[in-house]
Amino acid sequence: MKNKKGFTLIELLAVITLLAILMGIAVPNIVSTVNNSKRNEFLSDAKRMVAKAEYLLSLDKSARTSVLGGSTKIYYFKQNSGKYLNELNEFANDVDGGEYDINSYVKITRSGSSPNYTFKYCICLVGSKRKIGAAGVDTCNSSVSSSCVDSTALTGIDIVKDK
Repeated sequence: MKNKKGFTLIELLAVITLLAILMGIAVPNIVSTVNNSKRNEFLSDAKRMVAKAEYLLSLDKSARTSVLGGSTKIYYFKQNSGKYLNELNEFANDVDGGEYDINSYVKITRSGSSPNYTFKYCICLVGSKRKIGAAGVDTCNSSVSSSCVDSTALTGIDIVKDK
């Protein structure tokens, strides 16, 4: 009897079947993990934009005085003049490889009365595949209400929707 080297067709089919089953289980988990990571990074960008708006407000004494007086200050993602959120290109691309909508903004208003006032931050951030803002809106418009949080709850921004 001859000693044959190699695998039989049945053995090869069994291995291929097992690999297919493992791939069927692993791929959705990997895709979900990548999507959650991108969502968290998008959320992190939104929080950084709120922090940047707060910083810009602290530098602008007249704007801070007007907000303390009850007015609203809006910092847009990009604009032709004045201070804006992406002034130093900190947010070059969104997490999905596209660009943020140039009309994205952070709106700052005061809530409460002195000395116990807090700031309220309303953010509208639209990326190529995700957004934070008013429902059913794919672009930002500062006259439409968007996701708002108090300064004491900046970690409360967690409303990320797929477009």
